Amino acid sequence: MATTTHQITCAADDCDAYSITAFLQPLTAEDRAARHRQQLAQDGWSDVEGRDYCPDHPVTVPTP
Repeated sequence: MATTTHQITCAADDCDAYSITAFLQPLTAEDRAARHRQQLAQDGWSDVEGRDYCPDHPVTVPTP
């Protein structure tokens, strides 16, 4: 069985924060991403308009 990983990097300018999750079970790419995003939300990461931000970079949604 091969280990697979999924990585998210903070979208804030000049931020090097990232999160990597490894999976030992065979999952589709979509399932790996969904599980990783669920854990990121629990850890304080935010997803705004498809961009991910670490807990150190609070984000406000741009006004149209």
